[in-house]
Amino acid sequence: MAMIEIISTGVGLSVQDYGRPGWRRFGVPQGGVMDRSSAAAANRLLGNRADAPVLEVLMQGAKLRVLEDTWIAIAGADLGCAIAPWTACLVSAGTVLEFPMNRSGLWAYVAVPGGFDVDRWFGSASFDSRNGLGRPLARGVQLSAVTTAATFGYEQVGRRVLAAELQRDFSRPMKFELLPGPQYDLFSSEARAQLVSAEWRVLARSDRTGFRLEGPQLGVPESILSEPVLPGSLQIPGNGQPIITMVDGPTVGGYAKIAILRETDIDWLAQCRPGTKIGFNLNS
Repeated sequence: MAMIEIISTGVGLSVQDYGRPGWRRFGVPQGGVMDRSSAAAANRLLGNRADAPVLEVLMQGAKLRVLEDTWIAIAGADLGCAIAPWTACLVSAGTVLEFPMNRSGLWAYVAVPGGFDVDRWFGSASFDSRNGLGRPLARGVQLSAVTTAATFGYEQVGRRVLAAELQRDFSRPMKFELLPGPQYDLFSSEARAQLVSAEWRVLARSDRTGFRLEGPQLGVPESILSEPVLPGSLQIPGNGQPIITMVDGPTVGGYAKIAILRETDIDWLAQCRPGTKIGFNLNS
C-alpha cells in the first residue's frame, strides 16, 4: 500500500540507502546516503535497520503527501519541516510534509516503518544519476513502506526523540582531521602547511560527486598515473583548489591526493552548506 506521494522534489529528492559496496573495481561508486549517521538515526527512531532505504531531501522545496496513517521519522538537516529533526511521530493520512527553508545542514532524511519498498540495482535502492542506477523521483510518484506499523512498541507513544547526545548541530564551525594521502610526500612543505593553516570555503559547485573548496592556491606536483580514489580524498587539480571526493565520485583519478578525510567525518562535511568556512588538522 502506497504511503507517500511526491508533490514536489524541490532542490533534490531521492531514495537512498547505504549504497553499492564491492563494485568499485567495475567503476561503480558506492553511492548511497550522503550522511550515514543521520540516515541511520532516522531509521533508528522507527526500529528499522540502519541501512533501510530512506528519502534524502536536499536543502528545500520538497513536498510529500502522506496517503495512509503512518509513523514518520526525520533526521539530519533542519529544513523547516513541521516534524522536527531527530524525532518521529504518527502522521495522519492527507498530511502534507513540506521542507520550505534551509535552516542548517544540507541533507535531511525521511524514514518510514521498515524502510521504503523499492526495487534494487546491484543490491541497492540508491539512486545514482551519473550511472543511471535506481529510480528517479518526480511529481506524482507514490512510494510504499515495507511494513504498515513501526516495529517498536508504539502504543500510547505520541512522539519519539533521539537522545540529545546523538543529535548533531550542523550550524557550528567545522574542523576536520586529515590523514596523509598517497601523494602527500610529493607536495612541498609550504603546500602541506597551507592546507592546515588556511581557512577554506565550501563552494556552491559542490555536489554528491565532490565538494569543492576555495582558499590559497596550493602548489601542485607533476601529474600522476590514474589510480583508485576513495571517498574523502583531497585531490588537488591544476588550479590548486582541493576537491574532496564524495560518495558518488569517480572510482579512479589522476589528480594528486594530498590527504584523506577520516571516514566518519565525511558525514559532517556533507552537511556543510555553500559558503561554510572549514579548517583541517593533519594527523601524521
